[in-house]
Amino acid sequence: MEFFNLIKKNVTKLNQNEKALLEYLFVLKENLKNHTIRDIAAKNFTSPNAIVRLCKKLGFSGYVEFRESYCNAISWEKSMIKLTSLDEQLVKTKQLINPEVLHHVLKKMYISEKIAIFAVGLSRTIAEDLYLKLISIGKNCQFFVDPHVMHFNAKTLNENDLVFSISASGLSDNPIYATTISKAAGATTVSITGFSNNPLAELTHYQFYGMIREIYIDGIDVSGRLGLNYIVDYIFTEYLKAYVL
Repeated sequence: MEFFNLIKKNVTKLNQNEKALLEYLFVLKENLKNHTIRDIAAKNFTSPNAIVRLCKKLGFSGYVEFRESYCNAISWEKSMIKLTSLDEQLVKTKQLINPEVLHHVLKKMYISEKIAIFAVGLSRTIAEDLYLKLISIGKNCQFFVDPHVMHFNAKTLNENDLVFSISASGLSDNPIYATTISKAAGATTVSITGFSNNPLAELTHYQFYGMIREIYIDGIDVSGRLGLNYIVDYIFTEYLKAYVL
């Protein structure tokens, strides 16, 4: 995850041509290890020096370090997805929780005037659980699942507010759109998603990742979301320790 965090931190430094080149590198995925810098330059009608500059802007010493870091990140992601039990899902989910991110989110939860929660589909039950937990301790919290209501209320948020967006895939259009509006309005945004490099996580200020087991029956999503439930309970428990008990 450090690789993708580094990319997210520095991607705004890139110009349009560099962003297009980065997208090409990402498309190659693990096959990138079989390509030299000259291969990449030739296929993109650019120079090796331009690729080196791109990698340095992203925080790497050069193309070789970028390539190795990216391939290692992909390998680690694949190994994390190979789950063998519910217990392992929980253990790996806990390993993915960044203490620094947790600290900032807990502090923002404490000082926020309003907390909004966005979710659709099966993730609604997880969002509702977080909502019920927060109102039980007197937090001003709102829970939205209807897209129109979600988008309308996102416009009313400001820099004093906090948003939790929950999506197992991180691909759900409505939470992404509502989160985009909230972020533009000045609210602090937090995503809780499955373990992947997904659009919702890339959009938010802070990210939590849970291990999930993807299961589809006749095209219907019945994937286990135990990892996401664990994150919600973990965040709430740590909040109680820090600011309530």
